[in-house]
Amino acid sequence: MKKYILTIDQGTTSTRAILFDKMANTIGMYQMEFTQICQKSGYVEHNADEIYETVLECIKNVINNAHINVTEIDSIAITNQRETTVMFDKAGVPLANAICWQSRQSQDICEELINKGYEDIIYNKTGLHINPYFSASKIMYLLKNNKFVRDKYDKDDALFGTIDTYILYRLTNGRSFMTDATNASRTMLYNIYTNDYDDELLDIYGIKRSILPTVMNSSDDFGYTTINGENIKICAMIGDQQASLFGHCAFNEGDIKNTYGTGCFMLLNTGVNPVKSQKGLLTTIASKINGEVTYALEGSVFIAGAAIKWLRDSLKIINESKETCDRAFKSKNDDLVLVPAFVGMGTPYWDNDVRGAMFGLTLDTNQDDIVKATLESIAYESLDVFEVMAKEAHLNSLSLSVDGGASANDYLLQFQSDIMQSVIKRPRQVETTALGACFMAGLYTGFFKDYDELKKLNQTQKMFYPILSNAEVKAKYDRWKLAVEACRVFKPNN
Repeated sequence: MKKYILTIDQGTTSTRAILFDKMANTIGMYQMEFTQICQKSGYVEHNADEIYETVLECIKNVINNAHINVTEIDSIAITNQRETTVMFDKAGVPLANAICWQSRQSQDICEELINKGYEDIIYNKTGLHINPYFSASKIMYLLKNNKFVRDKYDKDDALFGTIDTYILYRLTNGRSFMTDATNASRTMLYNIYTNDYDDELLDIYGIKRSILPTVMNSSDDFGYTTINGENIKICAMIGDQQASLFGHCAFNEGDIKNTYGTGCFMLLNTGVNPVKSQKGLLTTIASKINGEVTYALEGSVFIAGAAIKWLRDSLKIINESKETCDRAFKSKNDDLVLVPAFVGMGTPYWDNDVRGAMFGLTLDTNQDDIVKATLESIAYESLDVFEVMAKEAHLNSLSLSVDGGASANDYLLQFQSDIMQSVIKRPRQVETTALGACFMAGLYTGFFKDYDELKKLNQTQKMFYPILSNAEVKAKYDRWKLAVEACRVFKPNN
C-alpha cells in the first residue's frame, strides 16, 4: 500500500527531504546545509555536485530514520531554488560552479542588454525585468568568461538547467532532461504567453535552443529513480515559490501568500490571464496542470532569512535563528532601522547597486536591538511589495497566508500584522513549499483525490491581528522609506 510522498526541497542554503502521509502530516524530515561560495562581493555560487550529494544523503536518511519501506512511497516531488544556473555535460558532470539566483556577477551583461534597448522586448515576452537574478544573463556570463564551458558548448556537450533539471538528470541517470513551466518562466528565455522558449530572445542572448530542457507540466511523468532497488516515479517539479502558493491551496484568482525563506516572496494568483505590472512586480507562471496555465504576480525580496543567517554567521550575535524571537521582544529600542540590502534590492526598487546600512545607532544600542531591527526589516520589505501589489491588483483588505522558516517567529509575524494592518495566518503545516510539491505529485498519481481534499488538509495553526494604530504604522513606515532612500543615495561607488 502506498502511504507516503517523498518531497525533495532543494533550497538556497540547504537541502531537505520530507515524507508526507495522506493527511499532509510530516512523517520524517532530514536537512543538510551546503557550501555558499562567495569569491567576491555580490558573487554567490554553489557546487552542483555537492548539492546532488546532499539530495542523496537526505533521501537515504529520511527513509532510514522514519523506518519505512521504500515500496510504501507513492512518488517523488521536487521543488527547488529557482533561477540558479547549472551548466553540465551530457554525463551529468558540472562544468562550473552553479551561479545562485542571489548572485550579481552578470550585472554588466544586464546593463549592456538594457543599454541596447531590450528591456521592453524581454519584459513583454517573459514578464521579467532584465536583472542578474534570472538565468539568461548567468548563462551568458559562463559562456563569456569560462573557456571550459564555452568549449563544451561549442562541441555540443553542454546542457543548461535550473536546479530541478540538474537533480532530475542525475536521479534518472540522464534519462530525463526536463523542467517544468514554473521554472522555465524564471529563466528569461521562456515566453509565458506562447509557452515556449522564444527564438528572438535566444538570438539576443546568443544561446542555442539545444542546451535547454524540455518544458513539462508541473505535475507530469518525469521518469523514475531507483532507491534501494525499487523504481520510484517522479511526478512533480515546481519552483519553490509557486509550490508554496499551491501548498497554501491558493487555487483561486485573488489568493495571496508570502514566504519567508532566504529571500521573501509574495505571490498573488491572477488566474488564467497574465497581469502586466507597471510598478516593478513580475508576471510569472504559477502552475501548469493538464496543459492549463495559471499565472501569478510576484514581488521578490532578495534578503530575508539570509539576514538572520548574517546575524548568526557574520555578526555572531545569535547561535540559532530561533533565538531571535525572544531577543527581539527584549529590545526596548524603537528607533533603530536596518536596511538589509546586501545584494541590492528587489521589488519595487530593482536597484542592483544599493547596499545595506543601519540608522539610529547610539551608545545604548545593543545586540537585541540589532536582532529586532533585522526582523522588522523583513516585515518592511514585505510591506513594500504588498503596497505595490494592492495597487496593481486592486486589493482592499488582506488576510495573508505565510510560510517559510522565519514564519515560525512570533515577533516577526506580529510586527508584520501591525505594519501591514492585516490578519496574518500561519498554517499548521509550515513546510508549505514541500507540501505544495507533494500535492502536485499526489494529484497526478491519485494519492490525493481532488482540490477539495487538499483544502481540508490546509489548516491554520495561529492568527496574528494588528494592534498598532494607523498613526504609529505611518510613522514607522515613513522612517523605513527614508532609510531606504538614504541607502540608495549613498552607494559604495558614489
